[in-house]
Amino acid sequence: MEQNIKSLVDDGILEFSLGNDDLALRIFQKALEDDPLYLPALRAISEVYLSLNMITEAENFCNRALAVDKKDLTSMVSLARILVKKGDKEGAEKASAEARILGWKEELSEN
Repeated sequence: MEQNIKSLVDDGILEFSLGNDDLALRIFQKALEDDPLYLPALRAISEVYLSLNMITEAENFCNRALAVDKKDLTSMVSLARILVKKGDKEGAEKASAEARILGWKEELSEN
C-alpha cells in the first residue's frame, strides 16, 4: 500500500508541475483517502491550495502535516509562507524562526 500511495503522490506532483491543479488535487485526495496521515500527500495538497490562493485550505492541510510530525521542516516552511500570504506577520515570523531552528538541527545532525 505504501508504494501505491507514493506513486499516487508522485503522479499528483507531476500533474501539479504541468499546471493540472484540479487533477493534482483529486490525486492527492485519493492518496489521503488511502492514508489520511501520509505526510507527503498532506504537504503536496497544501502547496496546491496555496498556489490556488485557497489560503484556509492550504493552512488546514499544512497544520494536519504538522500534527503528523511537528518537527517537519518542509511543513514549517510552508506554514510560514501560508501565514505571510494570509497577512499574519506575527505567526509567519514565529513559523520562520521555528523553521530556522529545525534547519539548524537537521544540519547539525548530518555532521
